[in-house]
Order: sequence, then C-alpha cells, then structure tokens
Amino acid sequence: MPIKDLIGPGFIGSDTVEFIVTRGLGAINTYVPLYFKSNHIIGDQTDDELFLKGLPVTGYTFALVAVANGAAVTSGTVTVKITKDGGTQGSLDATPVHEGNGQWSINLTATEMDADIVGIAITHSSAVPQYFTLETR
Repeated sequence: MPIKDLIGPGFIGSDTVEFIVTRGLGAINTYVPLYFKSNHIIGDQTDDELFLKGLPVTGYTFALVAVANGAAVTSGTVTVKITKDGGTQGSLDATPVHEGNGQWSINLTATEMDADIVGIAITHSSAVPQYFTLETR
C-alpha cells in the first residue's frame, strides 16, 4: 500500500521540533534501490593511500547487480572503459573475471595506473552501471 501523506518530526538545532509534511507519494517503487561502494577499506587508511601512480593494481573488485530486481549478475559480457586525467575513454587491457555471487575483479596495468586520476566505467547489458574514480599519489 503506497503512502499518500507522511507527517514526521524534523529537528532544527538542539531544541526546536518542526513537522515535515510530504504529499503525493502515491506510487509505490517496484524495485529496491541499492547503494554500495566497492573496495571501501575501514580503518585509518585513506583512499589516496590505496593507489600509487604507475603501479599495477591486481584484483580490483566491484559488484554487479541486475537493474530489474537487484539480483547478483554472475555471467555475461562486462565492458570496462578507462580514462586517465580526463582524457579520451579507452578499453581496459584485461577481461573482467567473475569471482562469485556477483563480485567481479579486474587487473589494472602500470600503464593504466600512470595518471593522477583514473576513471573506470563498468557496464553490462542487464546490470546497474558502476563508475569509480581512483586518485593516485
């Protein structure tokens, strides 16, 4: 059953309560939005400490889920494009490998990582596209 009107508390500062009224939420979603970040390391390492300029990256992992229902994409052709420092998009040297349960991996060569900013675009005909920006140091 879709929610038509929603009234909920909204807090402003530490001692003021306002009520937020949302109207027109009549259509129910037929899908579950998924938000995830691949290769996110918990701890005191920052993202720019993960990638060194000009050094290859072995086994960079990402997840692919189906657009239709959020199920893991475990087969098919995965296309990976790469840009370096905002340049023209080119193809990745290696083919992505399915590791299991919708997790895929790619290897990036030293030449592909020889930039300050490396952009990766990953597509599959039935999956949610994935985009990553790797900052090197």
